[in-house]
Amino acid sequence: MDPYTRRRFLRNTGMGLALAMTPTVAWAVPQRRRPNIIFFLVDDMGWMDSTVYGSEYYETPNMERLAKRSMRFTDAYAASPLCSPTRASIMTGQYPARTGITTAVGHLPALEAAGLSRYATKARPDAKYIYARSRRFLKPEQYTIAEALHDAGYKTAHIGKWHLGLDPKYWPEEQGFDLSFHGAPDPGPPSYHSPYRFKAGTVTDGPVGEYITDRVTAEATAFIEANRHKPFLLHLWHYAVHGPWGHKEEITKTFVGKKDPRGRQDNPIMASMLKSVDESLGRVLDKLDELGIADNTIIIFFSDNGGNVHSRTETDLRAKRIKPGHPQYENIQSYRKYAGFRPPTNNAPLRKGKGWIYEGGTRVPLMVCWPGVVKPHTECSEIVSSIDMYPTMLEMAGVKRKPGQIVDGESIVPLLRQTGRLKREAIFCDFPHRGPSRPAGCYVRRGDWKLIRWFETSDLFPEQFELYNLKDDIGETRNRAAEKPNLVRELNTLIERHHQQTGAALPKKNPAYNPKLRPVQGWRGLNQTALELQGFFLRLTSTRRRTQMHTRQVPNVEGALVFKARMRGNKGRAGIFYWTSKKDPKFVRERRVDFKFAFDGRWHEVALPFSTEGPLTGLRFDACVVPSTVDVDWVKLCKPDGTVLETWSFGAAQ
Repeated sequence: MDPYTRRRFLRNTGMGLALAMTPTVAWAVPQRRRPNIIFFLVDDMGWMDSTVYGSEYYETPNMERLAKRSMRFTDAYAASPLCSPTRASIMTGQYPARTGITTAVGHLPALEAAGLSRYATKARPDAKYIYARSRRFLKPEQYTIAEALHDAGYKTAHIGKWHLGLDPKYWPEEQGFDLSFHGAPDPGPPSYHSPYRFKAGTVTDGPVGEYITDRVTAEATAFIEANRHKPFLLHLWHYAVHGPWGHKEEITKTFVGKKDPRGRQDNPIMASMLKSVDESLGRVLDKLDELGIADNTIIIFFSDNGGNVHSRTETDLRAKRIKPGHPQYENIQSYRKYAGFRPPTNNAPLRKGKGWIYEGGTRVPLMVCWPGVVKPHTECSEIVSSIDMYPTMLEMAGVKRKPGQIVDGESIVPLLRQTGRLKREAIFCDFPHRGPSRPAGCYVRRGDWKLIRWFETSDLFPEQFELYNLKDDIGETRNRAAEKPNLVRELNTLIERHHQQTGAALPKKNPAYNPKLRPVQGWRGLNQTALELQGFFLRLTSTRRRTQMHTRQVPNVEGALVFKARMRGNKGRAGIFYWTSKKDPKFVRERRVDFKFAFDGRWHEVALPFSTEGPLTGLRFDACVVPSTVDVDWVKLCKPDGTVLETWSFGAAQ
C-alpha cells in the first residue's frame, strides 16, 4: 500500500487517532472543548488593500468588523513573495528554503515526473549561475497542521485554492483534511464563474454564472454548521484576488469613477473582487453568530503575499492570440472595459509588490480574533511571519508539537495574550529565482533593519547589499549599506547561518559561463543573444531566439524621443524596439515600434520615434525577430529635432 493511501486509510477508519494516542506519539494535551480555528486566507491581497490598513478606495466593512474583535499586526510577513512557498510554510511551520518549495509551481508536475532534476546540468554561457528549481509539491511525510489537529480530535476542511501539488497523492485530502473542495491545476481558477473548468480536484460546477468566491463561502459555512458541536479546523483559502480577475459586474460598476483621495488605487475590478471577499468574511461571521459559536472560534485573517502591481491582463494572457470562445476571452474584454491597462493594485507606501522581496512583496495584513484571549481592537508591531502560524495554532488548540519535528516558526500566543515577546532574533525570506528584470535574492529583518542580498548584481541592481531602516524608511528608498558596513556583515552572517540551517539550495557557479559575454556599455543580451565587441562594432549573435539586447542605463528624460541605430546583417527578418518608463516599467507590446530592415550585409541606419509617459527607464532593441547575427556600430537616443541625448559608440565601422 502506498504511504499516502495508508495514511488516508488510517484516518478514515479512525486508526489514525488511535495511533496518535499511543505513548510514542502522545502529544495532545487534555483540556475542555478546544476552540474552533478558521484560517481565512486571501490570495494576492496587499498590505494596503483594505480600509483596516489605510486604503481609502477599497470598501471592506466586514474586515473592519473583524478588526474590532481582533489584534491587528502591522509588521506581518509572508515567508515568500509568491503563494506556494507561503502556503507550505503555513502548513508546516517551516521556511521555504527548508521545504524546497521556493516559487509558485504547485500546479505543475513534480520535477521527477517532468524529467527534471533540482539543478539543470547546463546553462547558457552568459549566465553566471545555475539556479535550483523549486520543489513542486508538499512532501507527504510532512506532518501538517491539519494532521496534527485531526489527530487531536478536530474535524478538518480545506476549501479553496491549494497550489501545493498537482498529483492526487499531494492533494489536501492526503495531507490531513477530512473534507476538501479544491481544483487543479490551480495558480488561479480557470474561470471565476461556473462552469469553473478545473481539470481535476473536487470542485463541482454550480449554476451557470455562479461566482467561485460565493461558492467556497457556501461550502465553508456548510462545513461550519455541520460541525458546530465539535472542534474544527477550517482553511478557507480564497482564489480571489488572484488572476484572471473575474468579478461581479454589478459591484464593479459602483467603483467606476470613484477617486482615491491618496491618488494610489484606482482599479474597479480589484475593488469589486475585494468587496466580494469582504462579503464572504461577513457571511462567515454571521454564521458563527447565528450558531452561537463565535465566542469559541478563532479567526486568523492573512494573505499569502503582497499585492499584484505588475500584471496587465492583455499582456499576461496574450490577448492577441485569444479569440472569441476561449475561456478567458470575455474576461479580457471585461478587464479592458473597466480597468484598461492598469495594474491590479498599488501597495504604496511599500516598494514593489508580488514577486519581489521588497516590502510590497512580503508584508501582508494579519488579524487574529480569539474571543476571551485577545483584547479587541488592539494593534501589535512585533515582527511575525507565516512560519509562525503552525506553532501558534498548535498552542491555541492545546496540542503539543510532535517529538523531533522541525518547526522554524515561533508561537505568537504571548503576543496575542500580551504576556511576552518573541524570543527569536530575526526572520528571513528566500526567493532564489530570477525574473526578466528582477534578480534572485534573500533578506533578513532584525528589529527595524532589513538587509537584502542579491545573488547577482546587474546594471539595474548594481549593489549586492541593500540595507534599510524600515522605521524611518518604510518605502525602502535609501540604501544605508555603504554607511553601515559592520551592520551589513553582521546581518549577512545571519543569512549565511539561516541558509546552512535550512539546507537552502543556493545558486551554483555555471562552468560554461563566458565572462567575455558580459554587458557592453550597459547593454545586455537577452535570452540566447550573446554580445561581443569585435574591435570596430558590437556583434549580436543568437542561435535560438530573437537577436536582442537591452539596457537600463538611460538618461532621465521623457516625452517625444527618437531611437537611432546603425547596423548590418546578412540574414534576418525585421525588428522591434521597446521602451519602459517609471510609470510603465515592463517591456510590453503596448510600448513598441516595429521596423523593417534590409539584411544585405551593408550598413544601414534606423530612426524610430516614440514617446514616454514619465521618465525613461529602459531600452530594448530586438535587431532581428529571428535567430541571426547582427553588427551594431552605434546606438543613439535623440530628441525629435536631432539633439543627441546619449550615444553608445561601439566603434567606427570600416
